[in-house]
Amino acid sequence: MKRTIHLLTAVIISASAWADLPPGPGKEATIRVCSKCHAPELATSQRLTRDQWQETISKMANLGAQASDNEFEAILNYLSQNFGPQAAQPVNVNKATAVEIECVLDLTRTESRAIVEYRQQHGPLKTLEDLTQVPGVDSRKIMAKISLVAF
Repeated sequence: MKRTIHLLTAVIISASAWADLPPGPGKEATIRVCSKCHAPELATSQRLTRDQWQETISKMANLGAQASDNEFEAILNYLSQNFGPQAAQPVNVNKATAVEIECVLDLTRTESRAIVEYRQQHGPLKTLEDLTQVPGVDSRKIMAKISLVAF
């Protein structure tokens, strides 16, 4: 029974994390196909070129990922556009999703969710000091990416 509850909790957390991905064409196909085997952190932690994403998708298809050619193309376009090698742009910590904050500031999923939960409970963050005071967030990581923080 405990194992079933833990598995159900993991599925709910994973589904919630997938929902935090940036909007855009191909998001639904990416969630439907990729979430069967992977947590969103696997995609969001990588910054690959279009060709590298194509190789990764081909590998997953060879391992059994099932989708139509159109769905694989939509996934390729979505991942290339949202998780390509381009330089990171500043992230507005008052508007961004947890996944966006995680990707740009190189935080853990737990830290990025803490920022989102904190701003939901206490209102918008106004200063860097506000951000570094969020419980559960390593302020050294924030300071290392200070040029990518926007309010």
